[in-house]
Amino acid sequence: MTTECCDLCGLPLKYGAVTAQISGKTLRFCCYGCRQVYIMIMESTDAADPAQFRETEIYQRCVAAGIIPGSLEDLEDRRGKEKRAPAAEKALDEDEPSAGSGDYLPLNLHVEGMWCPACAWVIEETLNKSKGIKAANCLFSMDRVKLDYDPVVTSPKRIMERVKKLGYQAMPPGDESSRKRSRKAFIRFGVSAFLTMNVMMLSFALYSGFFTDLPKAAIANISWPIVIMASIVFVYGGAPIHRKAIAGLRAAAPGMEALITIGAASAFFYSFYNWLQGSIHLYFDTASMLITLVLIGKAVESWTRDRVQAQLGSFFALQPKKARIISGSFPEGRYAAASALSEGDMFRVMADEVIAADGRIIEGAARVDESSLTGEARPVDKTAGDRVSSGTRVLSGDLKIRATAVGRDSMVGQLTAIMENALAGKTGLEDVTDRVLRFFVPGIILLALATGAVCLGFGLGVRESWIRAITVMVISCPCALGVAIPLARVAGISLAGRAGILVHEFSAFDRIDQINAVIFDKTGTLTKGVWELLEIDTPEGHSEASVLELAAGLEAYSTHYIGEAIVGAAREKGVTPAAANGAAETENGISGDISGRRVMIGAARFLADHIPDADIINKSRDFESGRAVSEVYMSVDGRIAAVFRFGDTLRASSAALVQALKNKNIAVSLISGDGGPATRRVARELGITDAHGGMRPEEKAEFVNSMKNKGFQVAMVGDGVNDLPALASADLGIAVHSGRQIGREASAITLMGNEPRQILYFYALAGNVTRTIRQNLIFSFIYNIVSIPIAMSGLLNPLVAVTAMMLSSLSVTGNTLRLSTRAAKHREKQQAEETKGEAVPAASFAGAGK
Repeated sequence: MTTECCDLCGLPLKYGAVTAQISGKTLRFCCYGCRQVYIMIMESTDAADPAQFRETEIYQRCVAAGIIPGSLEDLEDRRGKEKRAPAAEKALDEDEPSAGSGDYLPLNLHVEGMWCPACAWVIEETLNKSKGIKAANCLFSMDRVKLDYDPVVTSPKRIMERVKKLGYQAMPPGDESSRKRSRKAFIRFGVSAFLTMNVMMLSFALYSGFFTDLPKAAIANISWPIVIMASIVFVYGGAPIHRKAIAGLRAAAPGMEALITIGAASAFFYSFYNWLQGSIHLYFDTASMLITLVLIGKAVESWTRDRVQAQLGSFFALQPKKARIISGSFPEGRYAAASALSEGDMFRVMADEVIAADGRIIEGAARVDESSLTGEARPVDKTAGDRVSSGTRVLSGDLKIRATAVGRDSMVGQLTAIMENALAGKTGLEDVTDRVLRFFVPGIILLALATGAVCLGFGLGVRESWIRAITVMVISCPCALGVAIPLARVAGISLAGRAGILVHEFSAFDRIDQINAVIFDKTGTLTKGVWELLEIDTPEGHSEASVLELAAGLEAYSTHYIGEAIVGAAREKGVTPAAANGAAETENGISGDISGRRVMIGAARFLADHIPDADIINKSRDFESGRAVSEVYMSVDGRIAAVFRFGDTLRASSAALVQALKNKNIAVSLISGDGGPATRRVARELGITDAHGGMRPEEKAEFVNSMKNKGFQVAMVGDGVNDLPALASADLGIAVHSGRQIGREASAITLMGNEPRQILYFYALAGNVTRTIRQNLIFSFIYNIVSIPIAMSGLLNPLVAVTAMMLSSLSVTGNTLRLSTRAAKHREKQQAEETKGEAVPAASFAGAGK
């Protein structure tokens, strides 16, 4: 018997060990429960050894719950259970009580078979009521379900099985088994369509009995094949419809499938009863056609939705599955799963490969296509020392990269998380339609029953009353109403993403239409934010080299543009930065101690007590047009030591953007933390009359609020570095991506292309998206309001009604596809022109915008 023991409970490792790498050590546990509890204790207490916790309440509760075996007998019983269950499960039975670990893991699954938002609601409600699951969110528009699950209580396999019981197929994204299901669905449709056509032909022969007498033998000979073929269509062809209908009724959330199942079942069993009586009043053709038409409509609708979702699906697929990781054994790199890549690892990327993680180039040079993230068509040259982002493609060259962010922390990981949140969010209008949908189907069923009862009351007969009730039931279209907003959401967010615009909140599409004032931060938005040190002015007693030595030593701790420019200038001039202590960076400057001297660098207000009214402040010369010049001051032991003058180039598109906004009657303002003269100089070149400099972050927010108090709907455009309060205060925050971590900006959208002119494209896109949503909703409401009374009047039969219902649903998806196709064509044209160095106005795709 082994003498090795579990690192948590101390029991012998009689049946093998479950290992875990924790704090650089390999630990061995007798079971998964012990490993999970060990991790929980270490995370919650930062302890070095869990042995001291064996007498604590948490440890005893875990033993009592069976998570930790209390003895060898408990361990043997646990091993017996594990043999009876799949090894991958390692979880308690769902029917047994469990305290759970409280440590939830995220799970993202692709769901097939959802036909309308009611399907998503059924899945979401069922999972949220399941043990070990919290925060389930089913996205109908993306065919995905996101949730957090407790691995001690349940597992991904069990969750997928639970979804399967509802009549849907859940699988990890990219699972190849979806192709098999697609083939099965196509075969189901083909068999149903073939048999339905034969049912229809034989039914026409049977209907001739209304005009001439048919002998009983002839009726029997014609009816038998009809019954057999209609039964196959009803049972086999309608199986997915019936499963979803039953699941929806059980969850008290019936959808379109319930209406179709009730209608088809009524026609089928009514006909079956008449057939047993020897009657020719058979409506097997109606039951078969109802199911076949739904399968046809859903196949076309699925194709249309796939077209709309294709662009977004390709975005989610930006992260490669493999990476060529460099190690001591494989200095040229060896392919491994991308998930094995860790921060600090070296990996290699060659031509036509996608970069698997954010990082910095250590060796090599390449041309990189960043259009997947920024929307810009022009490739970018990269060389050693440059940063690269995951999801971008190497067109030519060979790079060795050190990973700085991987997985969910990488650029693609952050983009995916933000985009998923935007897809999951709902607008107020969508909440209203969701509430309507929950009562829509039960209301239609009651209305159909009432129609049949009223018709019977007026003496129309059982057959006519039954036909009218069925027609009312199948002509209503909850799907058209349900997909009006979600599908347009997918189209809008995916089209914005292709243009390099990351949408954090879908409501931005609505809010931008209300904006009548835009406030720009200067640096990094209307200017490029690439600072160049133009000159250094020093008073007597200080040399340029000495102040640059001090400044570079202090700014080495800064991540601001100024710091990068000063450190770069020192490197170019061969100046070695001095060693600094206690560096502290604020929004307007940085300070620290160097060789016992107090050094401060920043804006005039930051050093207000250390800058006398000296000639040195006013010695700057005039620089060329298109150059934004800013002054930064440095003091040593409370006395002015230098004035650094930096040049920041205006973006080529800034003047055109400002003029375009003015043409829309939008007020434009410019604010900056730089001094007033520098800010006003930039404003004059851009044609902006309202300019304010020397503003702290909180003062920028106050300026935004003052504009709102004047009655303006304000959009704030900043680079997200010092503009967080202002972005959060605005009615619409627009962040210009500065190359730093995204998601921290308090913005509704982020311009990933680092180009504020993308605002004009978003204006045009938002106008088209909101217009498409309104068209879809208006058509859906009008269709149901008009079609249902017509069905009640008896002017339609069930076959015409179900055809109209499917056409209604297809019209909504088709209208959204039209938006996606038109915008995609415009984007392709714009990228082609940008590659040639020309510009295509965003308004050319607006149908002219607004």
